[in-house]
Amino acid sequence: MIKDFFDGISSYFGKMANFSRLGLWKYAFVPSIMGLLFFGGVVFSAINFGDDLGSLMTSWYKWSWGASFVAAIANWIGGLLMVVVGLLISKYVVMILAAPFMGPMSAKIESHTHPELASFQTTNSGATGFVRGLRITFRNLFREIFFTIFLLILGFVLPFLSPFTTIGIFLIQSYYAGYGNMDVTLERFYGVKQSSKFVRRHSGLALGNGIVFMLLLMIGIGFLIAPPLATNAVTEDVLSRIE
Repeated sequence: MIKDFFDGISSYFGKMANFSRLGLWKYAFVPSIMGLLFFGGVVFSAINFGDDLGSLMTSWYKWSWGASFVAAIANWIGGLLMVVVGLLISKYVVMILAAPFMGPMSAKIESHTHPELASFQTTNSGATGFVRGLRITFRNLFREIFFTIFLLILGFVLPFLSPFTTIGIFLIQSYYAGYGNMDVTLERFYGVKQSSKFVRRHSGLALGNGIVFMLLLMIGIGFLIAPPLATNAVTEDVLSRIE
């Protein structure tokens, strides 16, 4: 797992030459535009609705003692909640919309680095591939939402745990982001169950890839480049581990 984890991170830097060597830039343009639009939506929502959510939480506090402190904490939590939910939703929307471009990009990398694997591919294409992708997307989304809400509530009920729950939320989102990036390649070889087993077996790779992906999403320019960078980074690592 430790080797997988560091491979997941280092591949972002070690595989950058693929964009020029294999002509991958054309796959990055449309996902970049979509990423920029969704980043703007996340920022707009956090700025405009975070205080409203904080005010709603403050209204539950009926005492005057410590009201200003509670209001400040509620506004902070409200803003954080908007960012967390916004990133979670935007991440999946961007990944779904980028999938038609990331799949061919991954396939092109495969044709140059592991052409011998072509004979092992399944028939996850057309309607079958679309249904498979939706199953994995919604399965991961519901699980991620469950764990994220649990940690948000835990941090709200026990404020001294907030730093740890915040880190936990980031790691959960990173894992499932890495899962999605790996599945761009896995969908050509495995069904839903086999893909899930593969990712669990290489959870460090998913986490390492997802951590960099999420860090990129947290900066403005990152929304422009996160999907193509993540797909390029993880494709060869996945291919080299397929049995």
